[in-house]
Amino acid sequence: MREELVAVFADPDSAARALQALHGERVTTARVVSSAPFPAVHETGHPGPWRWLGWIALFGGLTGLSCAMALEVATSRSMDLIVGGKPIVSWTAFGVVMFELTMLFAGLANFTALVILSAFTRRSVSRRARREVTTDRLVVVVPLEGCSEDREAAIRGSLSGAVEVRP
Repeated sequence: MREELVAVFADPDSAARALQALHGERVTTARVVSSAPFPAVHETGHPGPWRWLGWIALFGGLTGLSCAMALEVATSRSMDLIVGGKPIVSWTAFGVVMFELTMLFAGLANFTALVILSAFTRRSVSRRARREVTTDRLVVVVPLEGCSEDREAAIRGSLSGAVEVRP
């Protein structure tokens, strides 16, 4: 089992103050475990892999757009149907399908990435810290590997606003 301090906070503001105090002590390995995306999570500098979700959704959307364009062009060319005097490949008629497949692929890619990233992120936090998280509590986890007793005392002092601190 890893050596760490688990501090439970009653509100996001006290957790944010503790994180600022830890930053003043030059502790960069602290992590926040919470049931909601509070701003205190981003103050650690380790907000998790969620910053990639936008790029994954963009990639999924571009993939959907490409698939829609290829599907519609291939279908129109194979059928050779001329409707209303329009050319066989008419981009204005394809707009609705291109939009729908873009949104479908972006949503599917985003959901799949969310499930996969949640599984990987959950494994990086100890079970003990995850058990402490409830809907109204935030948990700050500070690894103590290789810390001296004076450094550990300074870290405990930074976490003084917590409801409880468990080693």
